[in-house]
Order: sequence, then C-alpha cells, then structure tokens
Amino acid sequence: MDKRLFIAANISEQTRSLIRAIQSDLHFMKNDIRFVSPQNIHLTLKFLGDVPVKQISQIVTKIESSISSFQNFTYICDGTGVFPNPNRPRVLWLGITDGSENLKKLSELLNIALNNMPVQQEDKEYRSHITLGRAKGFKESRLKLNEFLNYQFEKIANPVTELVLFESILRPKGAIYTPLHRFKLK
Repeated sequence: MDKRLFIAANISEQTRSLIRAIQSDLHFMKNDIRFVSPQNIHLTLKFLGDVPVKQISQIVTKIESSISSFQNFTYICDGTGVFPNPNRPRVLWLGITDGSENLKKLSELLNIALNNMPVQQEDKEYRSHITLGRAKGFKESRLKLNEFLNYQFEKIANPVTELVLFESILRPKGAIYTPLHRFKLK
C-alpha cells in the first residue's frame, strides 16, 4: 500500500487570513479559478508522490538527519504571480521574498537526503511560493488576471519552526491533508 506524501512548512494565521481576503476579493474569478481551501494552504518544500508505507519510517529518519542543524527562520509573503507565465496561467500564487533562500536550501537538503528513496525526484529548480489556486482557463478578460497580478497587500512575516510530512488523500471535493510527522528546526 502507498501513501501520497509531501513535506511543507505551515503558514501563519495572518497569512491564512490574507489568503481568505484575496479569495473573497477575487470571487468574481471563481469560474476561471479553482481556489485552494484556506485550511489546506501550506508552503510545499518537496512533493514525494506515492510512497510505500513500509518506507515512511526510513524517510522520516532521513529527513530528521538532513535538517537536524537547520535554524528557525522567517519568510515574507509579498506579491502575487502565476506559473508558467501570464499568457498561459495555470497556477496562481502568493510570492515569497525574505527567507526564500532558506526555503530553497531546505528543499535542496530534502532532495539530497531522499535521493535514493522511492520518492518523486524533482527535475526543476525549487521556486518558493504558496499556491492560491489553479486556473481552469481565463475565458473572459485578461483584466481579471491583471487584477490578481496587481493585488496589493502588506508584507506578512511567517516564522518557520518546523516542517511537516503530510499525507494527501485526493477526493472529488478536494484533497484532505493529514500531518504524519513534525520535524522541529533549531
């Protein structure tokens, strides 16, 4: 039996409130965007994919070892954007400024630690962001996308004191994320 897993940093309640406000302000985009439920919002560091249950304890040990000396830090949410580009938006995100290098370093440490494990390997460079929603297609106007890209808000600090190994169970009404293990930073 396999479990679909990922490793993430949680977000602050202030950031979660901001995301609710953004989604509320952009409710007119609901036909074009499938917004992520605010309680499911997180900052992914590594997607592991479908992992055999018998391997999870070994993965936990490798993660603990790889980040054991990593210090707590803070990242800043600032700005909005899309992947892959504004002409073909698929993912709408909240940007990360200060602290993004620490997030990238954590992602690299996790990739190295889990390199020989039965997990999905990344083929692209890590880019710090918080996914807000996925585009179904902007059928009407580019003005909707521009309103999102120009959305203004105050920068928000998010302390990172732990990482979380989550199980993701996909359901027709949306994914359910269950924390399996927490990894404290120093």
